[in-house]
Amino acid sequence: MPWCLAALFGQAEATTQDFTLYISSGTWPINGAGGTIVDIWGYGDRAGSPTVPGPALTVYEGDNVNLTVVNNHSIDHNLVIQGVSTDLSAIPPGGSKTYSFTAPTAGTYLYSDTLNNSVNREMGLYGAFIVRPADGSNRAWTGGPAYTFERTWVVSDMDKSRWNDVAGSGGTIDTAVYKPNYFLINGLGGFDGMMDPATTLDGMVGDTALVRIVNAGQYSQSLHFHANHFEVLTSNGVRWPSPYQQLDTINVPPMTTADVLFHLNQPGHYPMHSHTSQMETANGIYLNGVATMIMIH
Repeated sequence: MPWCLAALFGQAEATTQDFTLYISSGTWPINGAGGTIVDIWGYGDRAGSPTVPGPALTVYEGDNVNLTVVNNHSIDHNLVIQGVSTDLSAIPPGGSKTYSFTAPTAGTYLYSDTLNNSVNREMGLYGAFIVRPADGSNRAWTGGPAYTFERTWVVSDMDKSRWNDVAGSGGTIDTAVYKPNYFLINGLGGFDGMMDPATTLDGMVGDTALVRIVNAGQYSQSLHFHANHFEVLTSNGVRWPSPYQQLDTINVPPMTTADVLFHLNQPGHYPMHSHTSQMETANGIYLNGVATMIMIH
């Protein structure tokens, strides 16, 4: 079904979704105080244009998915969707592989490169795989909680001097030492994350936001919402029983996901930030880490 008709009438039946991602090296800017240019390896939807995180891949329950990954980098890579795909084998330099599978139940999943003792993932090879209900509704799953709009937050960390600089120049990383000094939300540091319309929760009183949280990093992230509590719908793909747990802070371990429902009740502008002080910084300078804004009109 064409996208425009699916949007109007819902995804009536499974379709075939084809994606192509290209793996390549590049650089990524982290703006603001403490910012820098960091060497990355990333997925991109165009050859030679890696992004951090990689493109969000969105499908519907039951879709037939063909995901082709082209390795334009100089070392082995792969792509694994946590809880969805099982092929861990390498794609050699210059090679490609197509992963074909049926989209699972609605929810939020992490895709990443699992090779090289987590180095490939730390360098930027990760992204969100989103599965929506088969009927195309604004619900967390078929018959589940409804929402007005959604956001995806991919949080991560990088150790520039010991990992990115070394790997980017072709060196060998001592993986026993990892001391991240950059912390990102959707590839952005603090003030950029606070102004990015794809990241901020910006809506009207009475709206409800579904927030899809993906921790692609190597440290746990505790995210703290101001203005209101939220409902935890899923943790790492497992649905919580209703009534849902009410929290103002959620801990998301590395390589896991969580879906939360946030009700916009109180007018005003409020922060959402990491509850770990170090993760609110860029190379030790506050406030340029994991943070964004909640704006309720």
